[in-house]
Amino acid sequence: MGAVRVLSSCAALAAVAGCAVVALGMSGANSGQAAASDPFVMPPATIPSYPMTAPGAASPVAVTASTAVATSAQPAPTTVRAAAPDPTATKRAAAPKTSTSAAPPAPPAPPRTIAAAAPAPPRTAPAPQRGGALPVGGSTSGANRVITVVAGSYGSTTATLQAWDRAPGGGWIKHGAALLAHVGSQGLTTAPSESRSATPIGSFTLTQAFGALSNPGTGLPYFRTDGADWWISQSGPLYNTHQHCSSGCGFAQGPPNEHLVTETPYYNYAVVINTPSGSTAYPHGSAFFLHVTDGGPTAGCVAIPQGSLVSIMQWLTPATHPRILIGVA
Repeated sequence: MGAVRVLSSCAALAAVAGCAVVALGMSGANSGQAAASDPFVMPPATIPSYPMTAPGAASPVAVTASTAVATSAQPAPTTVRAAAPDPTATKRAAAPKTSTSAAPPAPPAPPRTIAAAAPAPPRTAPAPQRGGALPVGGSTSGANRVITVVAGSYGSTTATLQAWDRAPGGGWIKHGAALLAHVGSQGLTTAPSESRSATPIGSFTLTQAFGALSNPGTGLPYFRTDGADWWISQSGPLYNTHQHCSSGCGFAQGPPNEHLVTETPYYNYAVVINTPSGSTAYPHGSAFFLHVTDGGPTAGCVAIPQGSLVSIMQWLTPATHPRILIGVA
């Protein structure tokens, strides 16, 4: 019986040679008992173990008879092989997508340069206006405004009166229109006297104005005449002066002296022509005025229409040191 049993055991082992681990891995308790009672059964310790390394394990695992049975009873795990990483994937992701057909970017336009405007040439002040010469000779020293009275001959009783302004560039510029003026009934003379009705020739200052009417707006000193105003033509220390006196005056209150307030329309307005004759120049003429005309010759004065005279009086000022030039041309 012992031999048959041995043969039977061997046959069983031969039949399951590839599965010896399974045959010997039956119940852990029974196998232990069999190993103790059956001399023909190889104890578990004598079964060689085979190292197995699980995918990705850090160390090999020893498989014993007891663990082999459990392992063989379970299906083998399916190992999915990971695809090898594409080394160009990173490069493709990192590299910018370019198009070979796209035109290269245009270079940046150069900054616009705005040429500075050429500086304007300095403005040149216009040359000061120049005037012309006066139509008659005579001193204009210090004067910026002048009146000329020009007759065609020494015996003429009329003349042309023209006002003038000194030009900034020199010479003279006409002020207003020319006027017809009446002069002495005996014409013009270079030797005025009390015995002749002739207008004196020369250059004379204009410093005083007066009239029976109120001041028309002249810049010259002006007095309005009344019954006490006289112009002295008698010889003596008051010769050729204005006097305001009503009684005990030291001069005759009648001819040859002129009672100014009564001499109308001539002395409605008047400007004194200051001839060089003075109180000691008797009888070289007195009471020469630029006054209002009555349309006829004078006793030696210069006469123009009242409206024209008012305009001239408004134009005359002491600051311009006005003069009147009387002559023949």
